[in-house]
Amino acid sequence: MRCASVLLTVLLAACGQRPTESLADALAADPVRLKALRAQCAADRQAVGEDACQAAAEAFRRRFFAGQTGPDEYRTLAELPPIPPTFDEPIGGETP
Repeated sequence: MRCASVLLTVLLAACGQRPTESLADALAADPVRLKALRAQCAADRQAVGEDACQAAAEAFRRRFFAGQTGPDEYRTLAELPPIPPTFDEPIGGETP
């Protein structure tokens, strides 16, 4: 009987929430979900939970250092908008 209670305790502990590492892996693979969770964390970190926000930060860090981009980011230099001509020459035609 004592062994059964120990076994039950171990099983209940194993059925807890997913660890932060696996949540970070899942978020790194899903940029839309990652962006939504980061926005929720920015709005109300207490309501979302510290573990979820840390997992989102870790997933963002992994994606950033791996060179992966999100759904609303530029993927190549050709996709960047052109620089406006106002930056090419001084205002008023004066040269320093």
